[in-house]
Amino acid sequence: MNVGYLITRSSYYFPDRIAFVIDGQSISYRELNERINKLANALLSLGLKKGDRVGLLFHNSLAYLESYLALYKAGLVWVRLHARLHPSEIKGMLEDSGAQVLIHGPEFVESVEKISSGVRWVIQKGKGPGADYDDFLQKGSDQEPKVDVLLDDLSDLWYTSGTTGSPKGIMLTHRNILTCTQLLLCDVYDIGQEDKLLTVGALSHAGSVRILPFVIRGATNYLHGHFDPVKAFKEIEASKISDLSTVPTILVGLMDHPERPRFKLNSLKRITYAGSPMAVERIKEALKLFGSVLDQSYGQAESIITITHLSRKEHILNGDPVRERRLASAGREYPGVQVKIVDENDHPLRAGETGEVITRSDLVMRGYWKQPDKTEEALREGWLHTGDIGFSDEDGYLYLVDRKHDKIITGGLNVYPREVEEALSTHPAVAQVAVFGVNDPLWGEAITAAVVVREGKRVTTEELMKFCKEHLAGYKRPKKIYFLEDLPKNLYGKVLRRELKKRFEGK
Repeated sequence: MNVGYLITRSSYYFPDRIAFVIDGQSISYRELNERINKLANALLSLGLKKGDRVGLLFHNSLAYLESYLALYKAGLVWVRLHARLHPSEIKGMLEDSGAQVLIHGPEFVESVEKISSGVRWVIQKGKGPGADYDDFLQKGSDQEPKVDVLLDDLSDLWYTSGTTGSPKGIMLTHRNILTCTQLLLCDVYDIGQEDKLLTVGALSHAGSVRILPFVIRGATNYLHGHFDPVKAFKEIEASKISDLSTVPTILVGLMDHPERPRFKLNSLKRITYAGSPMAVERIKEALKLFGSVLDQSYGQAESIITITHLSRKEHILNGDPVRERRLASAGREYPGVQVKIVDENDHPLRAGETGEVITRSDLVMRGYWKQPDKTEEALREGWLHTGDIGFSDEDGYLYLVDRKHDKIITGGLNVYPREVEEALSTHPAVAQVAVFGVNDPLWGEAITAAVVVREGKRVTTEELMKFCKEHLAGYKRPKKIYFLEDLPKNLYGKVLRRELKKRFEGK
């Protein structure tokens, strides 16, 4: 049993149903399964064996979808390369993983030509110096690959985004991916064949897993090559999309887009958001705009994006202050997932006490590729130490305070940026905000804020300073506020506070 079997199964039960619509191009489950089998067998004909690594470098496309599902069927390991990586980063990941094959889209020919690595075969979609993707695929048989791929075999090397240093290769297994899929079906998705999921985020991240529950049910997945708000609105309206999978930064972009009001988006039953915290005021605004359709998950790549869950029902407020307060939480554990809050010595803390979030389940990675010391540190006593700081309430709801390394020590006192960001987000002129510390001779670190103003609104530094005075304790107030057009984000939409810190250090 492996992840690739999900496609085999659906091609048997739903052969003629449309599996995917990708930028207008549709393919049935039967056709998709045949093409995946061909690619898997063609790759194995190169002499590759189970466990060998293959890098994929694409924007969302049919070839990308076929490629990673073919790797799962063939027992090959998917080296996830994000489309926005620099060629030097791609090279580093290929060399670190020992990938023998690189398959890529036509827009990456120039980048690939700059890479000198140990890759033996380059296969590309479209014209270029490597083997042609479509010609290569046709060399394989459309029969199921004769490889015994097991649950605990390695499936992915998911490289971290490098927000705290050099990327690490997260080793995931087929068990990890399938457990995540089952939990999504259990707790998040009540899917019928008529349902349609739109994915606008990269398949190199959570999108690759979010599609699988829809595959199991024989529903249709819609993929966009790039995120374009107006294109997304048009797709939702024209195709009557029932589900949107996204991250908070994209959701905010949709909410704030001036064209949004002219589209009918009432076909949406669920908007699942994950990847980073979202300000409570923006969540409440999204509920007013889209209705009671929001569903939040908290996780990280090391636990295959699934640790806790705040369901759609828990987003329905009905004037209840307890429910409103819980919008600031990341929900409660998924079934089969354990979460604890521990102190610096890994001793469990009581409800309301702040410490590190640790978790244990069949979702947790095998470890970091070729980094046993970091693996041992992260998986102490069999628990994944997430590096996230938080607390749980008496009812088991998890509240994330911040990342360990983002804590600001100002005047000898600890301040977590998210609390300051939440306060500033309640100002009607603030669209996005990031808070960080910069070195200061008096305070040690001075609390600093970078703000993106909502379109059509105006606000001054003095007004925001006064607002902070009304909503925050003195030691938590920003000493300086800067206005930006946009906030720097990593490949997965998380704001890069370290980049802001570097930019404004000494100013």
